Amino acid sequence: MRKQDLKERLKRAGDRVKSLASSTSLSVAAGVDRLLDQRVCLGITGLSGSGKTTLITSLIHQLRYYPDAALTALPPALQGRLLGVEISPLNDLPLFPYQEGATSLDRQVWPRATRQASGCLLEIKYRARSHIIPGKKPGISRLYLEIHDYPGEWLLDLPLLEMSYHDWCQQSRKLAAAMPEDPFLVQLKSLNVLEPLDEWRLNSLWQQQLDFLKRCQQQGLTMIQPGRLLHLASDSPESHFPFIPLPQRVELSEADQSAAPVDALYRICETNYQHYLKRWVRPFYKNTFQRIDRQLVLIDVLKSLNQGQEAMDNLRLSLTQVLQNFEYGSNNIIRRLIQPRIDRIVFAASKIDQVLPDQHEQVRSLTASLVRESQRQATFKEVDIRCEAIASVRSTTYVDHQGQRVLKGNTEEGPGLLLHPPLPEQYPDNDYWQNSRPWHLRRLLPPVGLQLNIGSRLPHIRLDSVLNDLLGDKFQ
Repeated sequence: MRKQDLKERLKRAGDRVKSLASSTSLSVAAGVDRLLDQRVCLGITGLSGSGKTTLITSLIHQLRYYPDAALTALPPALQGRLLGVEISPLNDLPLFPYQEGATSLDRQVWPRATRQASGCLLEIKYRARSHIIPGKKPGISRLYLEIHDYPGEWLLDLPLLEMSYHDWCQQSRKLAAAMPEDPFLVQLKSLNVLEPLDEWRLNSLWQQQLDFLKRCQQQGLTMIQPGRLLHLASDSPESHFPFIPLPQRVELSEADQSAAPVDALYRICETNYQHYLKRWVRPFYKNTFQRIDRQLVLIDVLKSLNQGQEAMDNLRLSLTQVLQNFEYGSNNIIRRLIQPRIDRIVFAASKIDQVLPDQHEQVRSLTASLVRESQRQATFKEVDIRCEAIASVRSTTYVDHQGQRVLKGNTEEGPGLLLHPPLPEQYPDNDYWQNSRPWHLRRLLPPVGLQLNIGSRLPHIRLDSVLNDLLGDKFQ
């Protein structure tokens, strides 16, 4: 071996040792913070279109520029005990694009949606209310907030870990029932699942499946599995192992299965389905989901309500699946180190600035009703669930118009007034759907004149209440 080659190998080995030592040191430090209850791992997710990226951008901005933010529901901010907030990357995740999101809002454009996992670490310095030693003056404490951002569609894939390929084909019938005439589904019915299928044909059906799932989403459906497929590029690694739902698989007898060749279509799909779970779903559960202490789930309740009964029922089914995946329990001193459990979850109806202030409580109550409906169908223990209705960025004001109060804001169709009918406080019954009036739910634009990159105030509605729900008990 040449001397130069040996030097290069030794250098690379030294770099790996340094990296491992650094990683180990950071892990030990994080473990100590967790043991002292000074580190919180917060998962933030939301189904597509709920405004997750905007919420995280706003949350970080409110905390970083707390002196000018409206955080009256967060006690340490109200009491003047916040002292500083620093943002840094997490070791094992791409940095959440906060700066990019703030710049977009300054340009009156919503931040680009994040399609992969990302995160950041916020070091929050604050003055403690009391000292652990009686008589001692309270000092400066730190809370380390890990923010883990991941698509809500990934969360909907977790139930697949408990499903065989046969079970998934059975469940896919529910999604198919909402789109019975879709050309993709029509093609599936004509397939002979006991015979081989050309590779190019299976790949073609796989690509059509990706388009089909997007059409389901456009129809307002949220209970879409596999959810990860909603954001795949055509050349993604997942596309190397294509699988499709086969309704005929559910009807196969044991004799049919025994007689089928090893390269039968259903066998290939079954193998690739298991590979999908092993390669992508299980690692997400292990590396991200199991680390989370507290969880925020955003729901676009208004969009589902506006799209009708089918969309609302589908949202309830999605929430049922979400609840079944959370393992709740008290994070005692031992569990905080070994295997944290989610001990609190907040469901927040987003974009509340689309309705009048006197209807905010109705939306909050409706969200709680929606969660309770899902809760009845899910099984878990020691649950601490909270519900809110928020706007991460407030984009409307209200004015009097022809004797009634209406919203005013900038939309993609231009500036104007926004009207909406009365909203239900409980999960809608058949009478509501028969008598409700549809309304035009327009997409708002961020407010004009923001200067977030120099720390100006970002208007919101009750984001401080959500922060208090998630973190308030940690500022002692």
